[in-house]
Amino acid sequence: MSLAKILSTLSLLALTTGCVSSAVEPTLRFGVEPLVPPFESRDDKGELVGLNIELGNALCTELQKRCVWVDQEYATNVEALEAKRFDVIMPMTATPARRERIDFTDNLYPLSGQLVARKGANLQPDVQSLKGKRVGVLAGTSREAFAKARWAESGVTIRSFQFNDQLIASLQSGEIDATLQDSIEITHALLSLPQGEAFGFAGPALEDPMLGTGVAMALRKTDSKLRDELNAALERLKQNGQYQAITERYLPPAVDDSLRYQANDERLPFSDSVRVGETIYLSGVLGLDVKGELVKGGIGPQMVQVLENLRGALDRSGSSLSHVAKCTVILTDVKDFAGMNAEYRRYFPSDRLPARTTFAGKQLIVPGAKVELECLAVAATRD
Repeated sequence: MSLAKILSTLSLLALTTGCVSSAVEPTLRFGVEPLVPPFESRDDKGELVGLNIELGNALCTELQKRCVWVDQEYATNVEALEAKRFDVIMPMTATPARRERIDFTDNLYPLSGQLVARKGANLQPDVQSLKGKRVGVLAGTSREAFAKARWAESGVTIRSFQFNDQLIASLQSGEIDATLQDSIEITHALLSLPQGEAFGFAGPALEDPMLGTGVAMALRKTDSKLRDELNAALERLKQNGQYQAITERYLPPAVDDSLRYQANDERLPFSDSVRVGETIYLSGVLGLDVKGELVKGGIGPQMVQVLENLRGALDRSGSSLSHVAKCTVILTDVKDFAGMNAEYRRYFPSDRLPARTTFAGKQLIVPGAKVELECLAVAATRD
């Protein structure tokens, strides 16, 4: 073969290779643990099925990319994401702690975490009711982080499970007393089945920043462009009706959640707070410590405890001291006005002092209590 012929052949080969390379279909790699029906699992043929699978495939089509599904253990998926084993975790709940490490898309749909126990156990999702009890959670979930942070230090035993079937078996056998679960997942896995007739939801759905507000997709912080593309594609699916066609087959009909109630730990006949849209109405707080006893030392220590109790109530309701709009202060002695004010000033930002009304009453409901504080706040925006 002549040199000219060889060069011509090589040139043609290079052009052909270049065409093949440029025609490679772009892909989007999702990390998923397909063990959680009806969200993500495999059917009898081994095919991936479920709500999140359908949403992921629809997003890939919208972005003109090919979906690649990578099996990944949920408890270690953040490390795998950072190691670039895949591009997106499908799904994951966005929480403040997780946002410090990774990024998230807009929520795909809302979620609800509830306590499940044997009927007649008379359990509630609070530390007073669960003290000395054993609660099961799935490893790596926001519910595990919540239970360990909010309940474990108060004498609740938290047991983590790698797989849901192991957790459910432990609940049925009595090895654990309750489980904190996604309400849809546990309904599908246990409560809607004959073997789940003896179990039910114990108390209301939990509201806490650590539990997040919905299911999203997680990405590396460096992939903001992909995040924006996914958000835009999700919005287009909602606009053209594909989103609704998918989700209505899996999710229960939307309920009116315009009023959200935060129960108090003492099971008293009122809520600690009620959220109406973005407005949060808080019940009055007294200077009671964690044992329910009035702190000693007069107006100063009582007011400090009142404000700490207010801070905790605001945090549980999704707000903060810098988002309080209006307060009412009730004193049993007008001579305590200056002492009350001295502590009050230390807790609120100087440029965000709430509107306030102060008046004196003869006696509060707890004998010896010198001050009660009632506030109204707005929901905080948590990044």
